Amino acid sequence: MMLRFREDTGQPLSVHQWGSIKLARTEEDEPQLREEIDRGHALGVEVGPIDPATARAMVPWLVADRALAMWYAPGDLFLDPADLPRAYAAALANEGGRIIEHAEVTGFHISGRAVEAVQTTLGTVEAPVVVSAAGAWSRKVGELVGARLPLWPIRHQLLITEPLKEVADGQPSVRIMDAKTYVRPERGGLLFGGYEPDPLQIDLRAQPPSFDISDTPIDEGPLRRKLAEVAEEMPLLQEAPIAEVRGGLPTMTPDGHFIVDRLPDVDGFFVLTGCNVGGLSTSPALGDDLAEWIVGGHRPAALEPFGLGRFGSEYDDEDRLREACFATYAHKYDQGETVAH
Repeated sequence: MMLRFREDTGQPLSVHQWGSIKLARTEEDEPQLREEIDRGHALGVEVGPIDPATARAMVPWLVADRALAMWYAPGDLFLDPADLPRAYAAALANEGGRIIEHAEVTGFHISGRAVEAVQTTLGTVEAPVVVSAAGAWSRKVGELVGARLPLWPIRHQLLITEPLKEVADGQPSVRIMDAKTYVRPERGGLLFGGYEPDPLQIDLRAQPPSFDISDTPIDEGPLRRKLAEVAEEMPLLQEAPIAEVRGGLPTMTPDGHFIVDRLPDVDGFFVLTGCNVGGLSTSPALGDDLAEWIVGGHRPAALEPFGLGRFGSEYDDEDRLREACFATYAHKYDQGETVAH
């Protein structure tokens, strides 16, 4: 869907299909990596094992000599995070849709058990169907209709270096499983991110309405420690000048999977959240399936695993919920993570 986005919507989207390499350094991770190759083949994904010399030929800044196993998937891709929402907005406007910016949602009109309108600081919008895709604000919006969504926003950080002569467009992304880090070319330098063992959790319900993702507190310390974990594999990164550090607030769920469902107590109210640091790349497919459900009245089979009913009442306890979402983030890349980045 990413590759044919322009064809489907008429909007440009910069997609970079440069492939990716995943590297296992521990005996615990090696079987998972080999299982992912088998699973990829079963799904029709081009992915296969490579050796350190092959990896170095593709990625000159990667020293993979102590890898126990690696795979390479040439079809993996990435895009500029800002490009996709801009393209969505332009495509919506072309179809006659309207976007209301800087309008805080303050409540909903519910008649009987059906949603009828959305109340905002800029007025009321009549709507027999509402989709809350509010990201880090999902719990706050859900509580306006009495829904307790089992997710929690957790800070994720990355850095981008200044341009480096060893880096070139077309080089694959690299992930190191036990370090829970990923690296790829960006603006002539390298983009480096990692899943912290002790990440910051932020409750958006306790923040003022003016809070923006750009207000997320930044701490280079955890990223520096992550860099040290991959010093042998990526010596170039250790002294590379840093051009930018930024952070965001992805929503984590207790089981690491999306939440895409209709609220059981409010007819016409749908939620699409719990991105687990993967919402951008999966949004075209999830949005397409959710639209099919809304228009056709039947939940597509692909969305059945993402229902709210899979969570028990134990996650009504906020401490337990935060602990579970914390663990989901801290154990990213562990057993069960999918092949596609």
